[in-house]
Amino acid sequence: MITSYPTIERLIAADSAVSLRPVQVAQLSRGWAVDVTAADLDTLAASVDAPRRLGAKRGYLGGTEANVELARMLEERPEDFGAAGQIVLGAEAVDIRPGPRLFADTLVVVGLECIDGLQRLRVIADVRGRLSSDHLRKAVIRLEIRCGAERERARKAYDAEDRCRNGSTAQDRLIRCPNILRLMQGDWEKGDFDPRRGVTAGPHRSRFSMDDVTSALACLAEDSRPAAANLAATPEGRQALWGDRNSALYRGVFHGRMSPVGVMRAVEAWRTAHAALDAMPTKSRRGHGHLIEYAPELICWKACRWLPLRSLHSKSNFAWDRAIERDLPSRTVQAAQALVAQYKSLHPEHGRTGSSYKSEAPKLDLWTELADFVM
Repeated sequence: MITSYPTIERLIAADSAVSLRPVQVAQLSRGWAVDVTAADLDTLAASVDAPRRLGAKRGYLGGTEANVELARMLEERPEDFGAAGQIVLGAEAVDIRPGPRLFADTLVVVGLECIDGLQRLRVIADVRGRLSSDHLRKAVIRLEIRCGAERERARKAYDAEDRCRNGSTAQDRLIRCPNILRLMQGDWEKGDFDPRRGVTAGPHRSRFSMDDVTSALACLAEDSRPAAANLAATPEGRQALWGDRNSALYRGVFHGRMSPVGVMRAVEAWRTAHAALDAMPTKSRRGHGHLIEYAPELICWKACRWLPLRSLHSKSNFAWDRAIERDLPSRTVQAAQALVAQYKSLHPEHGRTGSSYKSEAPKLDLWTELADFVM
């Protein structure tokens, strides 16, 4: 609520007050909703003791991935900076003072507390030296200001908020990809596909994770280089691939021609190739044969190059099931043997002190080098 004028004057005299020039302001049931520009907030958290002074739930986290991205957004896309994420403040009192001209009121906030949003405030403070006020005014940010009992309620809720929030990952955001959405709408023949859960298919409701689907599609991608397969070989690499939907690698794996039948062909081929590698004798993994252990995705990728990859996702006269079941296992073993021999020929030094197979075999440079080898 608005504190009476004599009362707010006493509070201002007893406590420091912050004056804001709101773009929009509204009094709601739980407090105030105020739109201000970043230029109006640029010094609020500039001091080293800002977390203590503002009663924040934690200090500034520095150059975290999220804070770096916020700073980049504010610099490159200021209009987007306030589009998602609000700043929640507490206050002893709030008052609107009429300005010298229409729509130029001043919002006086007394006893300000930062309940949530210190990281954004500090990011604004950190960039103010290199961005103009005109630039900062392009970023409009929503403030929620809570007073009285609602202030206490908000503080308790936001202090425990991390326990109630499902963090978003690059895999979660795959559902924003138009090609993925089209694939979800495809005919899965009593099955289904969701980028969070993966694929459920067949009469026995077999399930394949999104990790498997990604590795399989990367394995059978048309690209003449194994870069996508190399990324898809590790959890970190898959996250990187999923997170960059504008990259050529992503578009080569999750393109607009994807179909349910193509995904199932890819998964079956990928699983069959891995099964063939798993069945190879232990002695084949000795010495440079560690390539089988530490770079199986390279071998599977190479073994699948003979398949008509262009028709993977479309109707085709090619006998995919027969080729995968009968021919691919032996071709995978041949690929493994040939690549191991080529690996030994090109890099006899690997496996010695300072150059272990475990550290060298997964590297993309080696995969690219071996990819050019014609069996």
